[in-house]
Amino acid sequence: MTRVELDNANFIVRRLYGLPQIHKNALMHRYKRFSNHIEANLYLLRTTTAISKVLGHSSNRMSCVSVDDRDFKAMSKHHARQCLKISSRDNSQSLFKTYSAILRYVTCYQIKQHPLTDTVLNNLENDCLTDEEYSKVMGVIRRACDESWWKPKLRRLHNRQIETISRLLNQVNKHRGIYASNITVENFMSQWKSSRELLENTLATNELDYSVSLAELSDLNVSNPKIRKAELMVRIRGFEDYATKHGYSAVFLTMTTPSKYHRCFAKSGAENPKWQGATPLDAQDYLNLTFQRIRASLNRDKITPFGFRVAEPHHDGTPHWHLLLFVENEQQQQLVETFQEYCLQEDGDEQGAKERRFKVEYIDPNKGSATGYIAKYVAKGVDGEGIDHDLYGTESVTAATRIRVWASCWGIRQFQQIGGVGVTPWRELRRLSKITDESLEWVEEIRQAADDSDWGRYTELMGGVFCKRDDQLIRLLYQYKKQSNIRFDNQNFGNPYVDTKGVGHQPTFCSFSAAGKNAGDATNAAGISTQSISGNPEIIRDSNSGIFGNSRNQAEARNYKSNRYGDEFVVQLKGIVALGFEIVTRVHEWTLSYSQANGKIELNRSNLEFCQ
Repeated sequence: MTRVELDNANFIVRRLYGLPQIHKNALMHRYKRFSNHIEANLYLLRTTTAISKVLGHSSNRMSCVSVDDRDFKAMSKHHARQCLKISSRDNSQSLFKTYSAILRYVTCYQIKQHPLTDTVLNNLENDCLTDEEYSKVMGVIRRACDESWWKPKLRRLHNRQIETISRLLNQVNKHRGIYASNITVENFMSQWKSSRELLENTLATNELDYSVSLAELSDLNVSNPKIRKAELMVRIRGFEDYATKHGYSAVFLTMTTPSKYHRCFAKSGAENPKWQGATPLDAQDYLNLTFQRIRASLNRDKITPFGFRVAEPHHDGTPHWHLLLFVENEQQQQLVETFQEYCLQEDGDEQGAKERRFKVEYIDPNKGSATGYIAKYVAKGVDGEGIDHDLYGTESVTAATRIRVWASCWGIRQFQQIGGVGVTPWRELRRLSKITDESLEWVEEIRQAADDSDWGRYTELMGGVFCKRDDQLIRLLYQYKKQSNIRFDNQNFGNPYVDTKGVGHQPTFCSFSAAGKNAGDATNAAGISTQSISGNPEIIRDSNSGIFGNSRNQAEARNYKSNRYGDEFVVQLKGIVALGFEIVTRVHEWTLSYSQANGKIELNRSNLEFCQ
């Protein structure tokens, strides 16, 4: 081996050190295609430098990258200990310096800290925090000192780094790994399997000694793909029925991103020279921002469409949107023109933009239903049932799995309702049996519509698609969770934990007596009110209300359970409010326990144990 060959070999080893084998193979496959070793080495240097930036390294040196699951528990404990050391220096530095040091440490590892408002930050810097603002700042510090706060964030970051590197090496396309890389799909399949085992081994027991596994409960709600898809289709069909009754026309729109957001070409899978390193999140942000501008323009023109939006990936993971919208006949053309204008604002003159960036289909009810246009996109994004193959020829179930992995990895919301009434009151009403009180016949009518899966009638009875949330006839009932004791000292933020073990909760409600369906079975045990509970509740209707304001003193605030970080009170969904009349749909208190391989049942313990 000549000196030049030896230097090249050593250079390659140094640049590839720490990368997973599949990424090494992809780099070397491209490296060997260069006829000149200088060009090949420059390519390797540029690519590995880009990978270093993805990993958050400030230098060009590669460090160890693992494609397998890291020991996130050990990493989380390490970071929590380091932040605990920083926070323990409170006697020698101001709270502002402690917060700033924690923020720098967290940001260094590409983790976003819990946000604070500009007012709180200004008061922190000027040392004039109120009690509530002080709790907010302390909550940020306590989060950084909590390993359970770090663990999911590190796992999410790891998954996105691996997927970003895979896209950088052009491993995400219909020829290699459609929608998501094979590595990421395998990792998520393993995580889902572990999560399912945890649910199956965790029991929920209420005060009536009724026990059921969390897996069984999960299968009864929208966590179950079949139920999720069924509910989505019911709501979409309900919107179509409502639109038909009131004379609205339907239009099916498709929005996609400029070429620079796409990693590779659809047919050949070859690298797109216009791509500038954008991730699917960058593309999703572009679509969100464009849609915000469109809605603002429509609002100015007093055009208020309603319907559903579906986000799905191209073969390389770049998202695009499908929208089924219902609008007044005379406003339909202006709506389409507004969409077209804003979709072509960025790079609208590039080749193929007018043909691909925005597409519209006017739906003729005489030729087919509006729901049929979007049904296949819903099925493809949930379980693939009912279709054979996707657009690229991939088997439907496999495609659906990979799309779910793609959405989970990047945190992209697949389905979103546009306009209309809320779905959570609908779900709460379906937990109730027939209401026999004659004074609440109108509530029973709405409940019956929900129970019959008639979303169109439910929408109409609730006030219509354009009724504001605050004006809808039925709203949600939230309550602060009470507790008998709070083992927490706001003055000692060296110990960031709230001890809630053994704390009893006895909330009281002012409610209407509503019998549950099939009393005694799993549905009833899941929290349907079967008796009237009286008392003077602390009712709230905003789950983000946070700490009490000046109207309540500190002693009264201690009667309520705060979260583990002490900056917000724990809020529970308890039922619904019908024109001021409260109906409790969730009355049971549940205790979680887990079963081990030896068959023993042990109480779940809080993972917020103090770092010794």
